[in-house]
Amino acid sequence: MTTAEGDAFYIPSDLVRPLLSGDEIRFVPAPVNPEADGREVKAVVSVRREAFLLLGEVKKEADGAWYLRSDEPCFTRLFLQEHDVRAHGVDDGDVVAVEISAYEGQPVSRPLEVEIERVLGDRNRDGFAQDYALVKHGFQSTFTESVMAEAEALQAEAGGEPIGHCDLPFVTIDGESTRDFDDAVYAEAIEGGWDVRVAIADVSYYVRPGSALDAWAAERCTSVYLPGRTVPMLPEALSTDRCSLTPGDVKRAVILQCKLSEAGEVSEARIERALIQSAARLTYNEVASYMADEGQRFAAPVEKNLDALVDVYRVLLKQRDEAGKLDFDEPEPNLEKLPDGGWKLVWESRTEAHKLVEELMLLANRVTAEMLLDRYGAAVLRHQPAPEAEDWHDLRTWALTQDVELPDAPSMKSLAGFLAAQPDADSLAAASHRIRSCMRPAKYVVLDREQAGGHFSLSFDWYTHFTSPIRRYADLLVHRLLLAPAGYELNAAEMTDLERRVAKCSERSQAARLAERGVWDGLKLQNFTAEVPTATSLKARVVRITPRGLRVVIQGWQCAAWLPAGSLRANGFKLEESTWYGPGRNGQVVPLEEGYPMQVSWTRVVRERPAYPELNVALVKAGDRLAA
Repeated sequence: MTTAEGDAFYIPSDLVRPLLSGDEIRFVPAPVNPEADGREVKAVVSVRREAFLLLGEVKKEADGAWYLRSDEPCFTRLFLQEHDVRAHGVDDGDVVAVEISAYEGQPVSRPLEVEIERVLGDRNRDGFAQDYALVKHGFQSTFTESVMAEAEALQAEAGGEPIGHCDLPFVTIDGESTRDFDDAVYAEAIEGGWDVRVAIADVSYYVRPGSALDAWAAERCTSVYLPGRTVPMLPEALSTDRCSLTPGDVKRAVILQCKLSEAGEVSEARIERALIQSAARLTYNEVASYMADEGQRFAAPVEKNLDALVDVYRVLLKQRDEAGKLDFDEPEPNLEKLPDGGWKLVWESRTEAHKLVEELMLLANRVTAEMLLDRYGAAVLRHQPAPEAEDWHDLRTWALTQDVELPDAPSMKSLAGFLAAQPDADSLAAASHRIRSCMRPAKYVVLDREQAGGHFSLSFDWYTHFTSPIRRYADLLVHRLLLAPAGYELNAAEMTDLERRVAKCSERSQAARLAERGVWDGLKLQNFTAEVPTATSLKARVVRITPRGLRVVIQGWQCAAWLPAGSLRANGFKLEESTWYGPGRNGQVVPLEEGYPMQVSWTRVVRERPAYPELNVALVKAGDRLAA
């Protein structure tokens, strides 16, 4: 157990029985024992538990009683009524979600009776992993009738408030499978620089405050992109139809116009609503081929637009490189449909076209953040603070072992230089891991100019999310603020409500990432074990060190695996004061550190916790950096 201050305490088995995963407790610590490894809890005073859904397997005992074997750590017996099991048609071993009621008071050591809220069925069925992730992280997969009725009425709506028409040849640039086009881009060279325009789907025109659609979007906050399945924030009548900037169709858009100097500085920016008609739906691969001069051709107006966009991209990229930019550029997993209807995992790297669009979206997001601050004195921001002082100190200390001196205060420019100074791929990977470990997460916040609200890893003083209102509620909030009538100011109650909604966006954004990562991790493990024989020697990298063994990531697959302590000892490693030491060259004893490479082979998949299968590996040999 960990306290709010980050201190770890051990809870004895007799005290943990009344507790469930996620419980908050007040406790009395035991007296400090200098010979013990850590602190211990003497008594649990009170328990605070919020209502939540718990997932697990329905099991039948020898006496005919039914109980739930929780997927999460759970020391309380959870019993089901037989009539509830029968009513839901559940079999032994089926996975269900049960409602755990809220509770506050003294710990009670008695079994809990729970009721089935949702049946997910057999873990091995098609689509189980996606359904499981959505339930676990609180995403309802079907829209309510009122939400669908509103969306369908808006889909059929004709006309609306009259606005001007922008006849420029905007283009969308997305992946081959993209269906919701929320941004289109245009640029042209002008005297002293460029005129750049980023058109974003005008979702705020359709999704109004107080509507059923708004209430739904404010609760979900984000679309969820699972392998083989998208769960949109808004119904498809809006997300892929009415709001989507599909080519050839006249659509409502919010257009950010920026005048850029030849050095990439913004000299002028304004925002307006207008009708646009996308001239072409381009894919990343097509644009990357055009940028590489590989013979890809488009209509003349589209090519003129692309040429200007590429020039802008080069300038913006240079600007960010000079400020300090980390670009790990690791391949990402994707799914490829097989002839038999199955799916194969493939790894794809970002192209220059991906980076072009990214730079344009970054430009739009930082410019609109400044516009909000200029108008309101405060803004909805995507804020990433600098690394904690202790984490930065640890990174500086480690960097000195690599003959690199980092400054006293965190700096992206120094980190970019640190990576550039690495002599080989292994050193680069180790340094990248260390840098990532010290980074703090980004969150949505409402801050004013007097508060530190920058985005550390982007090297921006101010940054927001403006470019994806189809799939992110935070962007929709930003649009409403930018497009509010002249003279509009937020009163105290509205500011409080905005802060509440923004905090919800952060919470749901993190939940979506966990849901997506959980499904991808399972898919990667499934494909890895199907395609890689157990005897294969594989390159892995250490990401966490414990006395019980190492957590490693297998390169090329990005699969996490567990290397038990026994395998380390069998290869000459020894544990001293929580550090593993291994045999180096010339009889040296070398400490093992996070980021070090190793050769491993996988041995088995442990399924003692069915929801969290664990890949086990054995050490083949330590990497050359360890032996150096």
